[in-house]
Amino acid sequence: MAKIALYQKYRSADFDEVVGQEYIVRSIKNAVRENKIGHAYLFCGPRGTGKTTMARILAKAVNCENPEKAPCGECSNCIAAINGVHPDIIEINAANETHVEDIRDLIERSRLAPMQGKHKIYIVDEVHQLSSAASSALLKTLEEPPENVIFILATTDPQKLLPTIISRCQRYDFSKVRKDQIRDHLLNIAEKEGIYCDAEAAEMIAVLADGGMRDALSIMDQCASYTSDHITVEDVDRIYGLSTVEEKTGLLKDIFTKNIENVIERIRSYESKGIDFQRFNDGLIEILKECVVYSTVRKSSMLKILKPEDAQEMLKNASESTCMHVAEKLLDTKEKLRTATSAASCFEVICLGLMVEASQPVTVIAKSAEKPVNTEVSAVQPVKSAPEKTVVINNESAAEETEKPVFAQENYQEPESLQTEDILSLLVQCSKSDKADDEIYMKRMDFVRGIENKKYTSILKDTVIGASGKDCVLLIAGSQAVANRINSESFNRELYFFAAEQLKIDKMFYAVTKDDFLQASKAFMARMKEGTLPEKKNITRYQKEKETEQTSEEKVLALFGEDSVELMQ
Repeated sequence: MAKIALYQKYRSADFDEVVGQEYIVRSIKNAVRENKIGHAYLFCGPRGTGKTTMARILAKAVNCENPEKAPCGECSNCIAAINGVHPDIIEINAANETHVEDIRDLIERSRLAPMQGKHKIYIVDEVHQLSSAASSALLKTLEEPPENVIFILATTDPQKLLPTIISRCQRYDFSKVRKDQIRDHLLNIAEKEGIYCDAEAAEMIAVLADGGMRDALSIMDQCASYTSDHITVEDVDRIYGLSTVEEKTGLLKDIFTKNIENVIERIRSYESKGIDFQRFNDGLIEILKECVVYSTVRKSSMLKILKPEDAQEMLKNASESTCMHVAEKLLDTKEKLRTATSAASCFEVICLGLMVEASQPVTVIAKSAEKPVNTEVSAVQPVKSAPEKTVVINNESAAEETEKPVFAQENYQEPESLQTEDILSLLVQCSKSDKADDEIYMKRMDFVRGIENKKYTSILKDTVIGASGKDCVLLIAGSQAVANRINSESFNRELYFFAAEQLKIDKMFYAVTKDDFLQASKAFMARMKEGTLPEKKNITRYQKEKETEQTSEEKVLALFGEDSVELMQ
């Protein structure tokens, strides 16, 4: 006799055994006990989340002879349903019986009285695959349902159903089962089956199952067969072409440090192991996301993949904005990986592109040799009355600066932070309506193009609007470094002109950390009650520098160059 699959053997037999879907279980359980059963139900949601199982449990419960503990599993109706021989419970797979004749035959038989139980139940699986004529025939029956007949429709694609069918059913949307629920259920079943399965392996299977309990049980069944009932995380990685967290973090470190040789060797070894590059790419995105979260909140409870020490090590090589930038790049390449002829070659190109982007040198320009070097580029470049010489700084410090990747440059910060009194003087002139308007304008960032605008959009995406007034926007930054960057005079000036021209927000920007904002908010409420709030901060917008008018001779020289023009007296 063939071995029974785990997902069949451990299919839930009553409401208490259902994993997840708490609100659905409670609603249907109460309806059965209070005898408030509807004539038609629609169960929709992703595959493997318990739609058909719930339909069978409901079918057993409505005919159970012990309504207080339905389904009891002991009465004649429950036993017949468990054995699949109950004459009043009919299951139809609409994927096979799609024609209108099949539905008309169902309708004719539905008019007959139940043979054994109180209700006749029709479970129609994959109902969205019914033909147009069959759907119309079913609709007519749902409009005028026969007495003591219950229809339970199940589908993974409810949008393909007629809206009139959906409106005549009690609709229940099944959600994906949480990873921790899947993990705990797998470990419980493994113990019953005498299978050794470590917690990390169960967690990995839960991730692979993507919210589907049936898929999770099928994966564990396959792993148990492969490993002779001794499942470890390495076995799951080997079977499904996955990689460890250490391999992913190692690759990211090599990318951040521009170690091209290591990156190429790693990718080739992944290819030889048969690693799935699409899943690998998704894993990198999750790791980068966790780095940003941990950098902001510094709570290990927020980490699901990384350990705190791993996140700290990663953040030594890259800032928050760097991690977000790389994650966005990897998200943009998901479709390319899916359609590429060689996923390994495509992934190599992606990683090389990230490293090339990191290795672009920063041009250092000074007005004269005596003046200090200014690495900031002004948003407005005034036209000078006479051309100035460009002096290239060629000393050891500048050489070291150009050798650093752009990622390292983003860590630049000026130690300036707003005090509580400064924040209060801004909050007193803010309003909810101004904040709502500016949040809408901020969405224009999604349509801003050009590499010259990237440094503004990337840093703004690392913030949220805390408050807004007629003349100011108070941003809550992801870290003190980001807040200091925004508040620095040179960058703040550039950001002002960028926001005014690209986002249509003609206001001054200020930034604080989340902790400083919460502290100031509490102080604001207390002082508002006391009537001791400070005066509004006097805000002055930046002005563009006036361009010096050029003479005709200067315009000609600027256009053709001094060597090509001879001025006649």
